Amino acid sequence: MRAVARAVARRVERARGFATARGIADARAATRARGVARGTAGARRGRGTRSWDAGRARDAGRGTRDAGRVRGTSARDDGGGGVDAEGRVYDEPEVYDVAFGFRDFDKEIEFVRECARRHASYGEGGMGMDATRTVASALELGAGPAWHSVAAAKGGIQAVALEQNAAMRAHAMNKLAALGDAAPRNIRIVEGDMRDVAMAPMTKPEGGFDVALMLLGTAAHLLTHDDAMRCFKSVRENLRPGGLFIVELEHPWDLFSGEIAQGQGDAWERVDEEKGVKVYVEWGRDGDNFDIESQIYERTVSFSLVDASTEAVLKIVQEVVPCKIFTAPEMVALANAAGLEVAATYGDMDDRIALDDENAHNMIMIFRRPS
Repeated sequence: MRAVARAVARRVERARGFATARGIADARAATRARGVARGTAGARRGRGTRSWDAGRARDAGRGTRDAGRVRGTSARDDGGGGVDAEGRVYDEPEVYDVAFGFRDFDKEIEFVRECARRHASYGEGGMGMDATRTVASALELGAGPAWHSVAAAKGGIQAVALEQNAAMRAHAMNKLAALGDAAPRNIRIVEGDMRDVAMAPMTKPEGGFDVALMLLGTAAHLLTHDDAMRCFKSVRENLRPGGLFIVELEHPWDLFSGEIAQGQGDAWERVDEEKGVKVYVEWGRDGDNFDIESQIYERTVSFSLVDASTEAVLKIVQEVVPCKIFTAPEMVALANAAGLEVAATYGDMDDRIALDDENAHNMIMIFRRPS
């Protein structure tokens, strides 16, 4: 019954609302709202709160469907109707920050603390609930703008944010610098590959990290089982005995309902009032390819940055991002083979929401290094 209710709720959501995107391009005259406000783990980051339908808007700003599927296309309005190539989705951290930086990261770090109290086994309390167990250190893999690491550090946790993309690391460090004296000092942003986590001297706590985090769908970038196995083994080496590895993935419903297999995309808009900009996000496009053998979804990701007042286009970034869709049994098998055990599974970054709850958005899997 919950599955049926979930399907009905999503159909209703898609029927709601109407939003226009004036000025993005001549051909984008109007778009219809999909209304899908659920979680979007996969090419990394969260869920929107308001939606618009980009699935039919194959406008001049993003090019034709064939041209739009070229990896790593980006454009800026040059004032004369032309475009300039600029790079890929993850090379645009400022736009990315507006598109995905709206989750309550402080609250999600509290969820991490609660997971440690319930499911970790380090400390005097050992296995089982220990209300006195704390989190002193955290490693965030594929950290992007390091949202969770910054929130953890502000809460007194020694945080290390591992990120391979130079633009993302620079953006994270610039945001910390902008905080001035209020910036936490107990955080490091380091370059690294999450398949081979090699910590520099004095970066890894003695004995290992209390928790490791791979959130916001970052696991989808592990495109093969070999990549995933390398990552799991590397995490185990960097965790302390009894420590936790918390992974956020696509909800199984998104795969088994046929939404991913059928290439159904989501879309939403986000506004940064302080900067006076709005970004229209297209997270998957109707018809995107899903390979049923490799379980890789060729997800079209598009950011259209506009002036919040005039809707004048400022920048358009688009890329087809390959995303591996993992099932829960796959993750369990990989974790066990790497020397980790399953501790718990949730339906969101909230310990009150089970995986089969009608309010579940993503799949949160908690793995533990045996003590």
